[in-house]
Amino acid sequence: MSPFRAGIRFVAATAAMCVSLPAGVFAQDGRPAPRARAAAVEDEYFGTRVVDPYRWMETPGSSELRQWLEAQARQTRAVLDRIAARKTLLARIRALNESTSDVYNVVQAGQRYFYFLADPKRPVAQIMRRDSVDGPARLVFDPATLKGTSGHAEAGWFAPSRDGRYLAVGIAYGGAEEAGHLRVIDVDHARLLTEDLPRVWAGPGGSASWLPDHRSFTYSQFPVLGADQTPQERIMRSRALLHTVGRNRDGAGDKPLFGFGVDPATDFAKEYINFVAIPATSDYAIAVNWTVDVDLAGVFVAPVAALAAEHVPWQRMAGPEDQIQSAPNLEVHGSDLYLVSRREAPRFRILRLDLAHPDLRRSEIVVPESERVIEDIGAAADGLYVLDLEGGLSRLRRLRWGNSTAQSLELPFSGAIRALSTHPGAPGAILRMRSRTHPNVILHVDGTSGSMRDTGWQAQPNVDFSGIDEREVMVVGHDGTRIPLSILIAKSAQLDGSHPTLLDSYGAYGTTGTAKPYFDPTLLAWLESGGAFAVAHPRGGGEFGEEWHRGGMLQTKLNTVLDTIACAQYLVDQRYTNSSKLALQGASAGGLVVGGAIAWRPDLFAAAIDHAGMSDALRTETEPTGPINVPEFGSTHTAAGFHALYAMSPYHHVRDGVAYPAVLLETGVNDPRVESWQMAKMTARLQKASSSDRPILLRVDFDTGHFGGTTEQTEQLLADEWTFLLWQFGDPRFQPP
Repeated sequence: MSPFRAGIRFVAATAAMCVSLPAGVFAQDGRPAPRARAAAVEDEYFGTRVVDPYRWMETPGSSELRQWLEAQARQTRAVLDRIAARKTLLARIRALNESTSDVYNVVQAGQRYFYFLADPKRPVAQIMRRDSVDGPARLVFDPATLKGTSGHAEAGWFAPSRDGRYLAVGIAYGGAEEAGHLRVIDVDHARLLTEDLPRVWAGPGGSASWLPDHRSFTYSQFPVLGADQTPQERIMRSRALLHTVGRNRDGAGDKPLFGFGVDPATDFAKEYINFVAIPATSDYAIAVNWTVDVDLAGVFVAPVAALAAEHVPWQRMAGPEDQIQSAPNLEVHGSDLYLVSRREAPRFRILRLDLAHPDLRRSEIVVPESERVIEDIGAAADGLYVLDLEGGLSRLRRLRWGNSTAQSLELPFSGAIRALSTHPGAPGAILRMRSRTHPNVILHVDGTSGSMRDTGWQAQPNVDFSGIDEREVMVVGHDGTRIPLSILIAKSAQLDGSHPTLLDSYGAYGTTGTAKPYFDPTLLAWLESGGAFAVAHPRGGGEFGEEWHRGGMLQTKLNTVLDTIACAQYLVDQRYTNSSKLALQGASAGGLVVGGAIAWRPDLFAAAIDHAGMSDALRTETEPTGPINVPEFGSTHTAAGFHALYAMSPYHHVRDGVAYPAVLLETGVNDPRVESWQMAKMTARLQKASSSDRPILLRVDFDTGHFGGTTEQTEQLLADEWTFLLWQFGDPRFQPP
C-alpha cells in the first residue's frame, strides 16, 4: 500500500518550519509523557565495549514493557487525536481506499484459478475462484468469519489440490505469523473442514504442496518448545510432514518427511526452514533448506512414490556452494528441473537438470546471463516463461520447449510485472502488472501467439494520471556510484523547493520488489496538491543483480544508508523540496535505513516514519528470525560480523544532545519478524537523547504483527502517519489546539 492514501492540500510557505507541540501538550490527565527506565548493560565484543541502557525491554513476557508500551500508545493516541483535521483526513483516506480492489497471488489448479481479493469494503482479503479465465468470480473463503481469542484472522497463503477440490490455507491471528494454523477448505461447497494443524508459518512465504491423490499434502511445522528452549527458538527445528485430509485432524501422527532431526543421515542446522514441494504433473518431490540468503542452503530430490517409505531416500543435488537462488521458483517440465543460479553470473542464469540423474555437474545452461536481471521463471505447457528486470522495468521472455533461445514477448505498456503465474499442464501465463501511473491489471498470455489481454478480474479506478510526471534519475553517491531514484510529481510543478516530499527506502535481501513501480490511485490527490513522492533504490536491493545486493549487506551495509542520504540530498539540491518539508520512511529492514539516515544526517529531514524497523542490529540475532538473517547482516559471534552490525545499528549511533527530527515509530505487538522491543528501545533512546522540541512518538497496535491488519486498522494507521507529517510540515489545518 502506498505511503500516500489521503487527498490532502498543503499550504505553500517558502520558509515553513517543522511545528512542534508547546510545552505541556505531551501531558495526559496531568501526567508527563512516559519515559523508559534506563538500566545499563555492558557487553564487550572483540575488544569493543558497548553499553545498552534498555536491554531490560527484551525480557520475554515483561509486564513492565507491556505497561510502558500501553502508556506510549495512549500518549500517541492522545496527541494525534487532538488534531481535529485527522477526522477529515481519515474520511478522505477511506473514500479513496474504496475506489478499487486488488487481485493478487493467482494460482491455477486443474481448470480453476484461485486468488486473493482485497476489497477495501471488507475487513481482510478473501479467497476467490474462477473456473475459467472468463468465468465468474466465486467466493471460496472469507477469513473474517473466523473467530479467535488472540485477534482478527487473516490468510497469508493458500495452496489448492491438483484437481482444485481442496484448498490448504495458512491462518494467522492478530498478526502472529509464526503461530499460524493450517485449515482445509472444501472448495465446491466453500466449507471449512475440521482440519486444524497448529504452529505453521501463516505469513507470506508459507505453503503446502499436494500429492497426485488430491487428498494428501506436505506442510512445514515448528515443534512445541522444549523446557530448555527459549521463546526466541519458536521458529527453529522445522520439519516437513505428510497429512491426509480427514485423518489426524490436529496433525498428531503425521509422518515427518524432511527437516531437522528427521533422518539420522542428515544434520541440518536448527535455523533452517524446511519445505517439501511436489510440482504439478511431476513424479518427483523437491525438498529445500531455506534461509533469508539469496541462495538455498540445500536442494534435494526423491520420487513421489518414495514418500511412503520409512526413510525417504532424499538425494542432495545442490548446496550453498552451488548458489541456487531461493526467490525464483524451482520449475519442472517432464523430468527436467529448471533452476536459477548466480554462480559465475551475478545477474543470474537458468540451468536445466534431469531429475532422474540429479547431478549439477551434468546440468546445462538454457538461458545465459545477460544485461537483464532474471527475477522469476514459470513452466507452462508451451514453454518456460522468464521474468526479467531491465532498467527498473519488467520484461518477459518465453523459451519454447525444444528451442534453444528465449524470445521476448511484447508487453501492453511499460511497467512492472509483480507476479508471474503458470501451470506446467496448461498453456500460457497469468501476469499481475502495473506502473506508477497505470492501474493494476491481470493479464492472460496466450500460449500459442504470446499475445496478452486484460482478464477484467481487476476493477479499474476512475482516476487520471495524465497530469503526473514519472521521473527516473541517477544520483551520484558518496563513493561515485550512481543510485537510481524514482520521482512522482505534477507536470506543472515548479522546482522551487516548496514541495512536501516523502522519500521511501529499503535496500535489503537482494529483492527487486522495491525496484518495481506500483500503482495507488490515492497518490493522485497528494500529487495534484503539490506534493512529491520518491523511491530510492540503494545498494542492498536487487535492482542490478547480486553485485548490487552485495554492495549493501554485511560489511557494506552502510552503503544502503549513505545511498539513501544521497537521494534525499538530491531532492533538496534540485529544489524539489527543502529540509523542512522532507520526510523519510522505511519498514522492517528499512528501519536500518531510516534510523541510520537520521543518525548520520538529522539536519536533512523534518520527520521520519519507522515501521517495525530493525534498530538494534547487535541484538537482532536473538529474535526468532535472527539466525536466518545472519547471511544478510552478520553475526556477533565473529569479529567481522560484529563490526558490520555495530556500524549499521541505528540504536548505537543515537547521540545525546542532538536535535533529531520528529519520528513516528510503529510496532505490532505480535510481530515475529522484528519484535516490539526493537521499536521500544529505539523510541526510548531517541526520547532521551534528542535536544529538539520535535516529538518522538511510538504507535503500538495490540492486534497486528509485522504488516497487515484489517482494512480499518490500515486506514487508521495511514491517517495517523499523514496527520503526523502534515503537522510537522507546518500545514495550519493540522496543528493541535
